Amino acid sequence: MKILVTGAAGFLGKRVVRIASAAGNEVLGLDLFEKHQILKCDLSDRDEASSVLGSSHFDAVIHLAGIRGNYRDMTRINIQGTANLLNAFHEPPDCVVLASSCAVYGIPEAPDGCTSEEDPLAPMTDYGKTMLEKEQLTEMICSQRKMAFSSARIFNLFGADQAPSMMTSAVARKLVRISLGKLRPPLHTGPLRTLRDLIDVDDVAEAMVLMAVNKTAGYFNLGTGIPRSGVEVVSTIQSILKTQIPVETTSELDPMVQAIYADISRARSELNWAPSAPFRTTLESIVDHWLKQEST
Repeated sequence: MKILVTGAAGFLGKRVVRIASAAGNEVLGLDLFEKHQILKCDLSDRDEASSVLGSSHFDAVIHLAGIRGNYRDMTRINIQGTANLLNAFHEPPDCVVLASSCAVYGIPEAPDGCTSEEDPLAPMTDYGKTMLEKEQLTEMICSQRKMAFSSARIFNLFGADQAPSMMTSAVARKLVRISLGKLRPPLHTGPLRTLRDLIDVDDVAEAMVLMAVNKTAGYFNLGTGIPRSGVEVVSTIQSILKTQIPVETTSELDPMVQAIYADISRARSELNWAPSAPFRTTLESIVDHWLKQEST
Protein backbone atom coordinates (compact mmCIF):
# COMPACT_ATOMS: atom_id res chain seq x y z
CA MET A 1 0.00 0.00 0.00
CA LYS A 2 0.96 3.62 -0.49
CA ILE A 3 0.30 5.48 2.77
CA LEU A 4 0.48 9.18 3.62
CA VAL A 5 1.23 9.99 7.27
CA THR A 6 0.62 13.57 8.39
CA GLY A 7 2.38 14.81 11.51
CA ALA A 8 5.12 12.33 10.60
CA ALA A 9 7.85 14.07 12.61
CA GLY A 10 5.86 13.95 15.83
CA PHE A 11 5.94 11.65 18.85
CA LEU A 12 3.34 9.27 17.41
CA GLY A 13 4.08 10.01 13.75
CA LYS A 14 7.65 8.70 13.86
CA ARG A 15 6.41 5.35 15.14
CA VAL A 16 3.59 5.10 12.61
CA VAL A 17 6.03 5.74 9.75
CA ARG A 18 8.48 3.15 11.09
CA ILE A 19 5.86 0.44 11.67
CA ALA A 20 4.04 1.02 8.37
CA SER A 21 7.34 0.97 6.45
CA ALA A 22 8.55 -2.19 8.22
CA ALA A 23 5.36 -3.94 7.11
CA GLY A 24 6.33 -3.36 3.48
CA ASN A 25 4.20 -0.32 2.71
CA GLU A 26 5.36 2.68 0.69
CA VAL A 27 5.12 5.54 3.17
CA LEU A 28 5.33 9.29 2.64
CA GLY A 29 5.58 11.50 5.70
CA LEU A 30 4.19 15.03 5.82
CA ASP A 31 4.87 17.65 8.48
CA LEU A 32 5.33 21.38 9.04
CA PHE A 33 9.08 20.80 9.16
CA GLU A 34 11.03 19.27 6.31
CA LYS A 35 13.25 16.43 7.50
CA HIS A 36 14.78 13.30 6.00
CA GLN A 37 12.04 11.48 4.06
CA ILE A 38 9.42 13.97 5.29
CA LEU A 39 7.71 16.43 2.97
CA LYS A 40 7.01 19.93 4.29
CA CYS A 41 3.44 21.19 4.08
CA ASP A 42 1.30 23.60 6.11
CA LEU A 43 -2.12 21.97 5.93
CA SER A 44 -3.80 25.07 7.33
CA ASP A 45 -2.90 26.79 4.01
CA ARG A 46 -5.43 25.47 1.47
CA ASP A 47 -3.41 26.48 -1.58
CA GLU A 48 -0.23 24.90 -0.22
CA ALA A 49 -2.04 21.67 0.65
CA SER A 50 -3.53 21.50 -2.83
CA SER A 51 -0.19 22.25 -4.49
CA VAL A 52 1.72 19.63 -2.50
CA LEU A 53 -0.88 16.85 -2.52
CA GLY A 54 -3.29 17.51 -5.37
CA SER A 55 -1.70 15.25 -7.98
CA SER A 56 -0.71 12.47 -5.56
CA HIS A 57 -2.67 9.29 -4.94
CA PHE A 58 -2.53 7.24 -1.77
CA ASP A 59 -4.30 4.05 -0.78
CA ALA A 60 -4.62 5.33 2.77
CA VAL A 61 -4.04 8.49 4.81
CA ILE A 62 -3.17 8.33 8.52
CA HIS A 63 -3.91 11.84 9.73
CA LEU A 64 -2.01 12.66 12.93
CA ALA A 65 -1.27 16.36 12.40
CA GLY A 66 -2.76 18.65 15.02
CA ILE A 67 -2.01 20.76 18.06
CA ARG A 68 -3.07 21.56 21.60
CA GLY A 69 -3.27 25.27 22.24
CA ASN A 70 -5.71 28.14 22.14
CA TYR A 71 -9.07 27.59 20.48
CA ARG A 72 -8.35 29.85 17.51
CA ASP A 73 -5.15 28.01 16.57
CA MET A 74 -6.73 24.61 17.14
CA THR A 75 -9.65 25.55 14.89
CA ARG A 76 -7.27 26.72 12.15
CA ILE A 77 -4.94 23.73 12.31
CA ASN A 78 -7.02 20.84 13.66
CA ILE A 79 -10.24 21.58 11.77
CA GLN A 80 -9.46 23.76 8.77
CA GLY A 81 -6.20 21.89 8.18
CA THR A 82 -8.14 18.62 8.09
CA ALA A 83 -10.63 20.00 5.57
CA ASN A 84 -7.78 21.27 3.39
CA LEU A 85 -6.06 17.89 3.53
CA LEU A 86 -9.11 15.84 2.60
CA ASN A 87 -10.16 18.17 -0.20
CA ALA A 88 -6.66 18.53 -1.65
CA PHE A 89 -6.56 15.17 -3.46
CA HIS A 90 -7.80 15.15 -7.03
CA GLU A 91 -8.06 11.36 -6.63
CA PRO A 92 -9.17 10.61 -3.07
CA PRO A 93 -7.54 7.80 -1.07
CA ASP A 94 -9.44 4.62 -0.30
CA CYS A 95 -9.47 5.28 3.42
CA VAL A 96 -8.64 7.87 6.07
CA VAL A 97 -7.54 6.99 9.61
CA LEU A 98 -7.88 9.91 12.00
CA ALA A 99 -6.08 10.46 15.29
CA SER A 100 -8.71 11.63 17.77
CA SER A 101 -8.83 11.67 21.56
CA CYS A 102 -10.71 10.37 24.57
CA ALA A 103 -11.29 14.06 25.30
CA VAL A 104 -14.37 13.85 23.05
CA TYR A 105 -16.18 11.96 25.84
CA GLY A 106 -15.90 14.53 28.62
CA ILE A 107 -16.97 13.07 31.98
CA PRO A 108 -17.63 9.32 31.67
CA GLU A 109 -21.10 8.02 32.46
CA ALA A 110 -19.81 4.97 34.35
CA PRO A 111 -18.85 5.75 37.96
CA ASP A 112 -15.56 3.87 37.58
CA GLY A 113 -14.63 5.81 34.42
CA CYS A 114 -14.86 2.93 31.92
CA THR A 115 -15.74 4.41 28.52
CA SER A 116 -16.98 2.73 25.35
CA GLU A 117 -17.46 4.09 21.83
CA GLU A 118 -21.23 4.16 22.36
CA ASP A 119 -21.00 6.58 25.28
CA PRO A 120 -22.27 10.17 24.86
CA LEU A 121 -19.87 12.73 23.40
CA ALA A 122 -19.75 15.80 25.63
CA PRO A 123 -16.24 17.30 25.52
CA MET A 124 -15.46 19.75 28.29
CA THR A 125 -12.27 21.33 26.95
CA ASP A 126 -11.56 23.36 23.82
CA TYR A 127 -9.21 20.61 22.72
CA GLY A 128 -11.91 17.98 23.12
CA LYS A 129 -14.39 20.15 21.23
CA THR A 130 -12.03 20.59 18.28
CA MET A 131 -11.34 16.84 18.25
CA LEU A 132 -15.06 16.12 18.04
CA GLU A 133 -15.50 18.72 15.28
CA LYS A 134 -12.54 17.15 13.48
CA GLU A 135 -14.16 13.71 13.68
CA GLN A 136 -17.50 14.98 12.42
CA LEU A 137 -15.92 16.95 9.58
CA THR A 138 -13.75 14.02 8.49
CA GLU A 139 -16.68 11.61 8.52
CA MET A 140 -18.75 14.03 6.42
CA ILE A 141 -16.05 14.64 3.79
CA CYS A 142 -15.17 10.95 3.63
CA SER A 143 -18.82 10.14 3.01
CA GLN A 144 -19.03 12.75 0.26
CA ARG A 145 -15.81 11.60 -1.41
CA LYS A 146 -16.46 7.86 -0.97
CA MET A 147 -13.53 7.23 1.38
CA ALA A 148 -13.66 4.71 4.23
CA PHE A 149 -13.28 6.52 7.57
CA SER A 150 -12.03 5.36 10.94
CA SER A 151 -11.19 7.31 14.07
CA ALA A 152 -8.70 6.30 16.75
CA ARG A 153 -9.87 7.74 20.07
CA ILE A 154 -6.51 7.68 21.80
CA PHE A 155 -6.31 7.70 25.58
CA ASN A 156 -3.13 8.82 27.41
CA LEU A 157 -0.06 8.25 25.22
CA PHE A 158 3.30 7.77 26.88
CA GLY A 159 6.78 6.61 25.88
CA ALA A 160 10.41 7.62 25.55
CA ASP A 161 11.18 11.06 24.02
CA GLN A 162 7.69 12.40 24.73
CA ALA A 163 7.53 16.14 25.36
CA PRO A 164 8.58 17.01 28.95
CA SER A 165 5.30 18.88 29.42
CA MET A 166 3.38 15.58 29.52
CA MET A 167 2.77 14.08 32.96
CA THR A 168 4.77 10.84 32.87
CA SER A 169 7.67 12.46 31.05
CA ALA A 170 7.68 15.47 33.40
CA VAL A 171 7.62 13.32 36.54
CA ALA A 172 10.35 11.00 35.22
CA ARG A 173 12.57 13.93 34.29
CA LYS A 174 12.21 15.57 37.71
CA LEU A 175 12.89 12.33 39.57
CA VAL A 176 15.94 11.65 37.39
CA ARG A 177 17.26 15.16 38.02
CA ILE A 178 16.76 14.74 41.78
CA SER A 179 18.48 11.33 41.72
CA LEU A 180 21.46 12.88 39.89
CA GLY A 181 21.69 15.78 42.33
CA LYS A 182 20.62 18.35 39.73
CA LEU A 183 17.39 19.24 41.51
CA ARG A 184 16.66 19.46 45.21
CA PRO A 185 13.96 17.23 46.69
CA PRO A 186 11.07 16.93 47.26
CA LEU A 187 9.32 16.12 43.99
CA HIS A 188 6.63 18.76 43.44
CA THR A 189 3.68 17.52 41.40
CA GLY A 190 0.06 18.26 40.70
CA PRO A 191 -2.74 15.95 41.92
CA LEU A 192 -1.81 12.27 41.71
CA ARG A 193 -5.08 10.50 42.60
CA THR A 194 -6.88 10.85 39.27
CA LEU A 195 -7.07 7.69 37.15
CA ARG A 196 -6.01 7.63 33.50
CA ASP A 197 -5.43 4.98 30.85
CA LEU A 198 -1.73 5.10 29.89
CA ILE A 199 -1.05 3.47 26.52
CA ASP A 200 2.40 2.92 25.00
CA VAL A 201 2.89 4.98 21.84
CA ASP A 202 4.08 1.94 19.85
CA ASP A 203 0.88 0.06 20.66
CA VAL A 204 -1.20 2.95 19.30
CA ALA A 205 0.96 3.20 16.18
CA GLU A 206 0.48 -0.52 15.48
CA ALA A 207 -3.30 -0.20 15.82
CA MET A 208 -3.49 2.79 13.47
CA VAL A 209 -1.42 1.01 10.81
CA LEU A 210 -3.76 -1.98 11.12
CA MET A 211 -6.75 0.32 10.64
CA ALA A 212 -5.19 1.74 7.46
CA VAL A 213 -3.99 -1.53 5.94
CA ASN A 214 -7.34 -3.25 6.56
CA LYS A 215 -9.32 -0.12 5.56
CA THR A 216 -11.40 -0.58 8.69
CA ALA A 217 -14.30 1.81 9.22
CA GLY A 218 -15.62 3.02 12.56
CA TYR A 219 -14.63 4.51 15.90
CA PHE A 220 -12.10 2.73 18.09
CA ASN A 221 -10.90 3.38 21.64
CA LEU A 222 -7.15 2.83 21.86
CA GLY A 223 -6.06 2.30 25.44
CA THR A 224 -5.11 -0.55 27.75
CA GLY A 225 -8.38 -0.90 29.63
CA ILE A 226 -6.46 -0.41 32.90
CA PRO A 227 -6.85 2.77 34.99
CA ARG A 228 -3.65 3.97 36.65
CA SER A 229 -2.99 6.80 39.07
CA GLY A 230 -0.18 9.31 39.24
CA VAL A 231 0.74 7.68 42.56
CA GLU A 232 1.47 4.44 40.70
CA VAL A 233 3.51 6.31 38.07
CA VAL A 234 5.66 8.00 40.75
CA SER A 235 6.16 4.85 42.83
CA THR A 236 7.11 2.77 39.78
CA ILE A 237 9.65 5.33 38.59
CA GLN A 238 11.12 5.50 42.10
CA SER A 239 11.42 1.71 42.04
CA ILE A 240 13.19 1.82 38.66
CA LEU A 241 15.62 4.42 39.98
CA LYS A 242 16.03 2.44 43.23
CA THR A 243 15.46 5.56 45.27
CA GLN A 244 12.87 7.04 47.60
CA ILE A 245 12.28 10.74 47.10
CA PRO A 246 9.68 12.63 49.15
CA VAL A 247 6.70 13.91 47.17
CA GLU A 248 4.67 17.08 47.72
CA THR A 249 1.52 17.69 45.71
CA THR A 250 0.50 21.24 44.93
CA SER A 251 -2.78 22.86 45.94
CA GLU A 252 -4.05 22.80 42.35
CA LEU A 253 -7.70 21.81 41.98
CA ASP A 254 -8.27 18.22 40.90
CA PRO A 255 -9.37 17.79 37.27
CA MET A 256 -13.13 17.53 36.72
CA VAL A 257 -12.62 14.09 35.15
CA GLN A 258 -11.52 12.00 38.11
CA ALA A 259 -11.30 8.70 36.24
CA ILE A 260 -11.42 7.65 32.61
CA TYR A 261 -10.18 4.52 30.91
CA ALA A 262 -10.98 2.66 27.71
CA ASP A 263 -13.28 -0.21 26.96
CA ILE A 264 -11.18 -1.73 24.13
CA SER A 265 -13.42 -4.70 23.30
CA ARG A 266 -14.24 -3.27 19.84
CA ALA A 267 -10.57 -2.87 18.91
CA ARG A 268 -9.86 -6.39 20.16
CA SER A 269 -12.63 -7.98 18.12
CA GLU A 270 -12.62 -5.89 14.92
CA LEU A 271 -8.91 -5.08 14.61
CA ASN A 272 -7.60 -8.23 16.27
CA TRP A 273 -5.42 -5.87 18.29
CA ALA A 274 -4.44 -5.64 21.91
CA PRO A 275 -1.77 -3.54 23.65
CA SER A 276 1.36 -5.52 24.43
CA ALA A 277 3.87 -3.15 26.06
CA PRO A 278 4.11 -3.68 29.85
CA PHE A 279 3.50 -0.54 31.90
CA ARG A 280 6.81 -0.81 33.79
CA THR A 281 8.79 -1.47 30.59
CA THR A 282 7.49 1.75 29.03
CA LEU A 283 8.36 3.69 32.17
CA GLU A 284 11.84 2.14 32.10
CA SER A 285 12.31 3.45 28.56
CA ILE A 286 11.23 6.94 29.67
CA VAL A 287 13.60 6.88 32.65
CA ASP A 288 16.45 5.64 30.44
CA HIS A 289 15.77 8.48 27.98
CA TRP A 290 16.00 11.10 30.72
CA LEU A 291 19.06 9.52 32.31
CA LYS A 292 20.84 9.85 28.95
CA GLN A 293 19.60 13.41 28.45
CA GLU A 294 20.47 14.60 31.93
CA SER A 295 23.86 12.83 32.14
CA THR A 296 25.32 14.75 29.20
